[in-house]
Amino acid sequence: MKRPSLVAIFAHPDDEAFGPAGTIAKYSKDYDTYLICATRGEAGENYLDNSTKSIGEIREEELRESAKLLGMKKVFFLDYEDGGLCNNKYHDIVDKVKSILDTIQPEILLTFELRGVSGHLDHVAIAMITYFLFYRLSYTKKMMSYVLMRDQTNQLRDYFIYVPHGFKRERVDEIVDVNKYWELKKQAISKHKSQQLDVSRMLQSMDDFPKEEYFLMHTKS
Repeated sequence: MKRPSLVAIFAHPDDEAFGPAGTIAKYSKDYDTYLICATRGEAGENYLDNSTKSIGEIREEELRESAKLLGMKKVFFLDYEDGGLCNNKYHDIVDKVKSILDTIQPEILLTFELRGVSGHLDHVAIAMITYFLFYRLSYTKKMMSYVLMRDQTNQLRDYFIYVPHGFKRERVDEIVDVNKYWELKKQAISKHKSQQLDVSRMLQSMDDFPKEEYFLMHTKS
């Protein structure tokens, strides 16, 4: 009997780990889970001193290791330039994502909320594209949009140019208890060694918050 499937759609390697890694791991127990990543994160820093590989190659390997740890069956890269997911590429990205989704025909899509959680413009573009496709594909039944709480986004104020305000609990549609997968999430984050500054910041702050992940839910009748 064919298992149901979930496809996570993100812009960069580490979005899956820093984002809804616990939920991905939880769903992987009962669903075939996949990841579509628009870029290889080439604009990221490289804190590895002894590697002869390009940062894109390194981050691809890190993402594959993280995805495997979280129980995902396959990672698809779209090969767009990190930082370059702009308006004139929207239709091309939609076509590439749709081609993959048509092959899998997932019941659930997972992405960031429309403000991209952190305000990163690549995140915003991928979220908009995922929303667009969700409402036009007959086989998708539910979309989970990952959000942060307000106290979580307050920690990002000095890091990004603009950070949208996080959500209050009463505005969230679903709270996923990921206590069982919290250490696994930390391990997935740690796979992104080339981004050590972000990894360290994330790991130091994680246990200040409940072991939960938060979503806006979208369904179709």
